Amino acid sequence: MKILHALMRFYSYLFTLFLSVFLTGFGVVAYISGLHNWKLDTFIWTGEDLSKAMLILGILGGLSVLLAFFNIFKGLLPVMALIFFGLMVYGFFYQGYRFADAETFQGTAALAFGALGSFFCSLMMFKRER
Repeated sequence: MKILHALMRFYSYLFTLFLSVFLTGFGVVAYISGLHNWKLDTFIWTGEDLSKAMLILGILGGLSVLLAFFNIFKGLLPVMALIFFGLMVYGFFYQGYRFADAETFQGTAALAFGALGSFFCSLMMFKRER
């Protein structure tokens, strides 16, 4: 069981870190280029607010992984994993996003289920050790 527990924690770290690096990269590129006239259909924000939100979410996600990994503050990782899952569900499924084909929908659904799995795996950090 200890190996399964460790694998679940590692999956949560890896998934959240992947999304955090992705969002931070977009935010940094937007600020370096100085272009904030963009909009993504899957996000609530537009323009410079979108750039700020991506940068903030990415940095908070990366920080949550580091803090959880070093057992400093474990509570931030499940919160960030839940925020990422909520943003995916809202952006792709609730807002009426149109998928190009069935494969795109299946890939997006798999990504959303991966984010949900990351949230549940991040809760394993609160399991009591014997």
